[in-house]
Amino acid sequence: MLKLYGFAVSDYFNMVKHSLLEKGIEFEEVTVFPDQAESYLVKSPMGKVPCIETEHGYLCETSVILDYLEAAYPQKPLLPTDTWQRAKVREVMKISELYIELAARKLLPAMLAGAPVSDGVKLEAKTLLEKGIQSVERLADFDPFVMGSSQTLADIVLRYSLGIAKAAAGSVLKWDPLDGHAKLKQWDDMMGQNPLCQQLDADMQEQMDGFLKMIAAKK
Repeated sequence: MLKLYGFAVSDYFNMVKHSLLEKGIEFEEVTVFPDQAESYLVKSPMGKVPCIETEHGYLCETSVILDYLEAAYPQKPLLPTDTWQRAKVREVMKISELYIELAARKLLPAMLAGAPVSDGVKLEAKTLLEKGIQSVERLADFDPFVMGSSQTLADIVLRYSLGIAKAAAGSVLKWDPLDGHAKLKQWDDMMGQNPLCQQLDADMQEQMDGFLKMIAAKK
């Protein structure tokens, strides 16, 4: 049986877990935090989460894992069959990661550990988030899903990327990145009603206290 390594507070972990559940793939969940121990580096060479264990071996990096799951388990596809439409979904996924998720990560030390953050970093993060969100809106259909009538990986990746952006921007910048973006907010609210999103959100909240205590212990 496929194994998924990671922890419920990780948005990348949740992207993979949501995809596994959406596709109906049987898997075992193994809770693990980023680790530089050799025993984990043989699974994930950078020590990051998530990674998966398959019958062929281990695989890391979220985008690679999502592509593998699509190819290995085609029964319930989360990418369009049309080559162009598939590329457009991946375009939204990449923008979500680079300019929303990674932009928000600049604020995580301040949000999670109370680390000082300069005005320059705050401005850079907010500017990138605004550009990333505007770029997604230019590409999206929201009909009702990001790229049309069917849910795709674009919805899953954007949903958890926005989750970290909303949390970090709200905590550090006192700013809601969805303000002024009615269609995106409507879509985000719709995704929030998805039972799988609600399940993963609940798992995240359940594990959050322990995660924050672990972060505090490393200070």
